Amino acid sequence: MTRYEIRIAGFGGQGVITLSKMIITAASIYENLAATQTEAYSASARGGSCWAEVVVELDKNIETIDYPQALSPYDFLIVLSGESAARVNPSLIKEEKNTGYLVWDPSTIATFKAVEKIQKSLSIPVQKIAVENFGNIVFGNSILFGVFTVLSGIISEESAIETLKKFVPRSTLDKNLEAFELGKKEAQDFMKGLTEAN
Repeated sequence: MTRYEIRIAGFGGQGVITLSKMIITAASIYENLAATQTEAYSASARGGSCWAEVVVELDKNIETIDYPQALSPYDFLIVLSGESAARVNPSLIKEEKNTGYLVWDPSTIATFKAVEKIQKSLSIPVQKIAVENFGNIVFGNSILFGVFTVLSGIISEESAIETLKKFVPRSTLDKNLEAFELGKKEAQDFMKGLTEAN
């Protein structure tokens, strides 16, 4: 099975949909992989619950996705709200060598019971870091994109940077690249910790 399935869940205004579009852009346009993106959000877009999924076909010989939505367990799950965290249980995450990552934001999630039973779980206060370091929560997307690039291993850093250039205003590119590097560093430290633990 060469499908790689990603789900991002949170609430409107956190950049859930934009992050999913960044991932599919990097995978399809810059890595030439078949990919699909789906999304849903409540009637009150900002502040209401929303989710997005990306399915990437890692085999370049396969040019189409047979089913467009992700099917749990997921290869990569990003959770950005308490409401979304309450719906997570360990069975939603794959437990394989190079997959099965959970990334979540403790600055927006007060309690997350399931996290104790998920082996590859990275807690990173994305919104807090984005505001304190860059002055706006919108930079959280670039932080998460850096985390995703390192942990998933399905897109190259070059593809990620080209994608960032496409998505962010030129005037904020340097700050977004700095946020991306910060996310990469968090992920690299996390991977190092996992290696040492094993």
